[in-house]
Amino acid sequence: MSVVEAFPTAHVRKRWFEYVFGTEWKRGSTWSIFLARLALGFVFLWGGYQKLLTEWSGGMATKGFLSGTSVASGPFAGVFNSFAGNWTVEYLVVYGELLIGVAFLFGVLTRVGAIAGMLQMTLFTIAMWPIQDAPSANPILDTRTFYLVIFVMMFFLVPGRFLGGDGILRKSGFVQKRPRLLKALSWLG
Repeated sequence: MSVVEAFPTAHVRKRWFEYVFGTEWKRGSTWSIFLARLALGFVFLWGGYQKLLTEWSGGMATKGFLSGTSVASGPFAGVFNSFAGNWTVEYLVVYGELLIGVAFLFGVLTRVGAIAGMLQMTLFTIAMWPIQDAPSANPILDTRTFYLVIFVMMFFLVPGRFLGGDGILRKSGFVQKRPRLLKALSWLG
């Protein structure tokens, strides 16, 4: 009898919630990031949906914003006013918002969603520069810059790995057997 046969192999049986939640399910920070991801995803999905309703009713969601008074006072007003009525810009904003919302709500390709969100919030902030809309408004931080900071945070925290599509894909046997795919998914989400 060999040494290997002398000691029975211990089979560790995982509980169902360990498969679903992984090993980090007991940490409060994990749940906080998860809830922040869901909230951010819902905000952007809802914003994209509202803009989509405007399109379906025959209007352009970005035309009013890009040619409106909030953009008119900024130093880049001419550039952004020229984008008003452009269907390419309309599709990029509307469907970009929808896809950012889907990425964060379902935890799929969250880093790509975070980069897109950073870009969108940066362009919105530049379009409406200066940030201070009213004398009592905060001259440094508003909702657009707040979302920008949250997207930067989400890029580094990769929130889709907990209860998200990114984590499910990474744990799948198909991806685990392919190191290049695992590396790509690690960067994308």
